[in-house]
Amino acid sequence: MVELGFFALLIGFFLSLYGFSMGIISLKSPVKGVITSARNALVAVNWCVIFAAVIMWLSLLNHDFSVRYVFRNSSVDMPPIFLFTAFWSALEGSHTLWTLIMSTVISVALLTVRPRNESLLPGLLVAFGSVLTFMLLLTVWASAPLTRLFPVGQFGAGMNALLQNPYMAAHPPSLFTGYCSLVVPFGYAAAALLRGAFTPEWLVSFRRWTLGGWAVLTVGIFLGGKWAYAELGWAGYWAWDPVENSSFMPWLATTASIHTLLILDKTGRLPRLSTFLAMFAFVLTFMGTFITRSGVISSVHSFAESNIGPAYLTYIVLMLGFVLTLITVRGHLLQGAARSNTWALSKESALLFTNYFLLFLLALVLIGTLLPLIVEALRGEKISIQQPFFNAFAPWIGVGLVSIVGVGNLLRWRNGKIDDAVASILMPLLWSIVLTSCLYFRKNLDVRSTIGFFLIIWNAGILIMDLFFKLKTMRFNGNLFLRFNRPYLGSWIAHMGFLVAIAGFIGHYRSLEAHTTLQLGESTSFYGYTFTNKGLTYSREYNYQLVGATVEAKDANGNISVIQPFRSKYTNKEDWLNEIGIESTFWHDVYLVLTFFDAKTQKIQLNMHINPTVKLVWTSLVIMVLGALVGLSHRIIRRNVNINPDSLELETATQSLEMLIQGEIETPTRLSGVVTSMIILFGMIGLTTFGLSAVAMAQAESNGVKNEQLIVKTPVETSEMIQMNPKLKEVAEELRCPTCTGISVIESGTPQSVAMRAEIERQLLQGKNKKEILSYFKERYGEWILRQPDSTTGVGAWIWGIPIAGLALGPFVLIFSLKKSKKRELEDRVQIKLALEDFIRLNSQKES
Repeated sequence: MVELGFFALLIGFFLSLYGFSMGIISLKSPVKGVITSARNALVAVNWCVIFAAVIMWLSLLNHDFSVRYVFRNSSVDMPPIFLFTAFWSALEGSHTLWTLIMSTVISVALLTVRPRNESLLPGLLVAFGSVLTFMLLLTVWASAPLTRLFPVGQFGAGMNALLQNPYMAAHPPSLFTGYCSLVVPFGYAAAALLRGAFTPEWLVSFRRWTLGGWAVLTVGIFLGGKWAYAELGWAGYWAWDPVENSSFMPWLATTASIHTLLILDKTGRLPRLSTFLAMFAFVLTFMGTFITRSGVISSVHSFAESNIGPAYLTYIVLMLGFVLTLITVRGHLLQGAARSNTWALSKESALLFTNYFLLFLLALVLIGTLLPLIVEALRGEKISIQQPFFNAFAPWIGVGLVSIVGVGNLLRWRNGKIDDAVASILMPLLWSIVLTSCLYFRKNLDVRSTIGFFLIIWNAGILIMDLFFKLKTMRFNGNLFLRFNRPYLGSWIAHMGFLVAIAGFIGHYRSLEAHTTLQLGESTSFYGYTFTNKGLTYSREYNYQLVGATVEAKDANGNISVIQPFRSKYTNKEDWLNEIGIESTFWHDVYLVLTFFDAKTQKIQLNMHINPTVKLVWTSLVIMVLGALVGLSHRIIRRNVNINPDSLELETATQSLEMLIQGEIETPTRLSGVVTSMIILFGMIGLTTFGLSAVAMAQAESNGVKNEQLIVKTPVETSEMIQMNPKLKEVAEELRCPTCTGISVIESGTPQSVAMRAEIERQLLQGKNKKEILSYFKERYGEWILRQPDSTTGVGAWIWGIPIAGLALGPFVLIFSLKKSKKRELEDRVQIKLALEDFIRLNSQKES
């Protein structure tokens, strides 16, 4: 059976090669029979991969250790659920899963091509066939999943212990599904460029697949963050790890592509940028696999390394060359229906600024991820670009995006008119100023949090007012609004989700941390909670044993809950791993890590964290995906980019009023308008109260914490709690662990990091400042030990200077370019007018 699976993949490879070849031939000589046979061949590839995947799953579930992959990534004592997920736990399996999902998505895309898009089939066959050919080539060559093992293994080596987590059962499939969904916009963009024109329904298919891929990719990224939060024990969910970045980059490109599609749809502009972003996003999906599997970057995600890296790098270079060549040679053939080249103050110009911030962040992440490799290859020097570097720019980019979300939605297409600007902008502004000021003075909010929450509340209020005026245009007829404006409502919900996510990210900067050692029965207090050690528990499951600390948590109101952080020991791993204990409230998480236990005395050591507003991060996922689903539920009847439609809101309003006049829709009563207005009003109140309460509950400065009796003084019944020295933390966060996978000295528990923390503390006691201590470690280890480039060096100055200049000057350059477009159009009109006058004068002279 295993050999049959291999031959199925081999047959799939030849079928994909046939479909790719026939697609190339059909570009010049399209014959319906040839195109149909090529499409059927690519659809048949999916069945071949499904057959091989089923055999692989059966081998895992039946413990067939004659298969090398099964022996290396499973064992007889693994839980059944993880036997199933072992399919994608290592290189060969994850690549096979990727191929399985890719072939399925391509089959669905080919079988659902709209009749008016059939002229794109040759280009789709070329794009899809090239991708499947590469994927199948690796499954039968460098990444074969069904290779035999001789002699046959026994018991199995087991799966990587970090992957035996429920979130890892869902994260890779969802991430790969998001990646694979982007192959369809890639194919449609390439097909349009190869054809030299759009088709009548190109935008319909392009938009649906792009938005669907974006939603699934969002789910995959958030599930990865949830896994890191619940498994790794560092109380965070995003560390700008290279592989995290590699999944974030296609998400950014796809988000920019969605906004560019709006401009193309409404104004006929930017057809080349729309196609480029779609293709580039798909190219970026291969970056993560190259980084993870090639071994060029050390990462917590690097579970397997092989010689597959050069193959991926070659394919990425070829794909990028293909994309750039198509855009350069054929891009001018894609003509939208733009009536004018002038970029006035309007919704499309706001979308341009949105895209600027998104693409700036994309460039920053791309350069920050790859530049250390380039510098080391060219100059032989090691540098680190890690979390502090990205965090230096991310807040400013976030401010730019948040600031433009509200006002950008208020602007109309082409003319920039705002309905009742005073009510739409100033009312939320005044509301935000008053509420944020009260919070600032009563809760001692820091400046960064104050500005962040002020912008979030203000722009959320603007969005609510925008929705109010849209409903007012519809005379508060909810059925009519949902019938015609679901795309708008979907984007409105997604933007609200984005604001909620930013609010959650802001809270993460104010997290608190402390360490304690508790004897059996002892207590300590932290952030208003009293934690008591109630003893250890022991259990054994399939292939691991658990030692858990039963910690009773009593809050300031007397409510008692039990939190159980664990340490786990797997049969195939010598080290003890963390299993986090989390007590999640609406406003913050109590996050406990069991760092040490003594089985005899039942003494425990805990790392205690208070993570404010982290629930907002997970809630934002639901909101954003809901917005995407609402947008996808709308049936788009006509969206031809060769036709220049009016604004969706104006078009919808006109249709709605005509239907009202003709009596096709019942006129809503006055009560419905009052009810809708009250819903909007209470929605704004609820949202702002939600945001303000989150900050109020989460904010706890060190002096405020001490006032809440964080350290109970009775020595017999309590244990001392140690809060980290802020200066020590500030310095240690700038240094990377010498032996870890890209984390800081403060987060690592290795002997090297412990020694470095002790050295930092010693030098702080000697009166040395942060700069002097960092210089000491730089001289000892080299610049590589710093988590961000040293701005005093030549390379470091360029790495810091270029992004700073781009972020500071970029918006002004964009504004200048937009103004120049208006000036250029006026000059063109003057030239045309003069030419017409000369033509008329010459004709008049000839006649006379």
